[in-house]
Amino acid sequence: MNRGSAAPAKAPHQGAIFAAAMVAVVFFALTAPLTRAITPAFDPLLLGMRPAPAALAAVPLILILRLKGPSGAHEWLLLAVSAAFSFLAFPLLFSLGQARTSAIHGGLIQASMPIFTGLTVAIVERRRPGGFWWLGAALAFAGEGVLVLFRDSGPERIASLSGDLLILAASALSAGAYVAGARLAARITALNATMWCVGAAGLAVMPFAAFRAISVPWSSFDLGMWASLITLSYGPMLLAFIAWFWALAKGGVRRVAVFQFLVPPLSVLISVVFLGERLTPPLIVAMAAIFGGIWLARRGGPQASAAEQQKLEPRS
Repeated sequence: MNRGSAAPAKAPHQGAIFAAAMVAVVFFALTAPLTRAITPAFDPLLLGMRPAPAALAAVPLILILRLKGPSGAHEWLLLAVSAAFSFLAFPLLFSLGQARTSAIHGGLIQASMPIFTGLTVAIVERRRPGGFWWLGAALAFAGEGVLVLFRDSGPERIASLSGDLLILAASALSAGAYVAGARLAARITALNATMWCVGAAGLAVMPFAAFRAISVPWSSFDLGMWASLITLSYGPMLLAFIAWFWALAKGGVRRVAVFQFLVPPLSVLISVVFLGERLTPPLIVAMAAIFGGIWLARRGGPQASAAEQQKLEPRS
């Protein structure tokens, strides 16, 4: 038999790769608007414990698919750092902050996460960024300053300083922990690292979530509230990352990673159309500065490996 007669595996259609990337983008973009929409009627602290229900799916998947986990002290440390900051601290601080500020503010503050990640990479790996990176970082942080310091006044004001600062802290902690997540993903694959981080974070917070859930009037929630809770628990936390990593693996990091830049403007669009939030002149200036700064920073930032680039996407 001719050894070369075996047919090569058929590559996935480009449309499927595009669809998977867009599924991830939509789930990521929904995080801020959905959180803002339901926190007036739902405990934001309990909502921040959403890794708990996600773990109910992640842990069985780890067992059924036999997904390899950490195998040494260093890998367990990487798992602990990534799970603690990206999958515990981020949803908790983000939910508490988003309950106090507008969805547009939340989405735009999240847009600065690549800057925090680049700074962490530069510090940890001692790789000095180029001039474009520093210029872009300065421009993006100037935009964040406009976002935080210049806000609307009046009875309809919904963006508070405390909410903005909580989301900024969540974004900085999570983006900084991406370096640990990237190194773990390079050792056990990105999908395995994500499932193990979700499982570990969910199991850690599950007793507190169960205790707090006792006082929630679950029977009073309508279909919209249940759909929002299920989407936030399983969409950005699990389904989005599975789709994202599949698209990265099949379509290539360079071609697919650019889709992440659709998340902030899509989040803003959803907030304006469905939540009725207004794009004021300070918000437009801040948005232009943040997006422009991120574009410049990508031109001069420390070059990450393929495994690291897989973790440079927005979190929820």
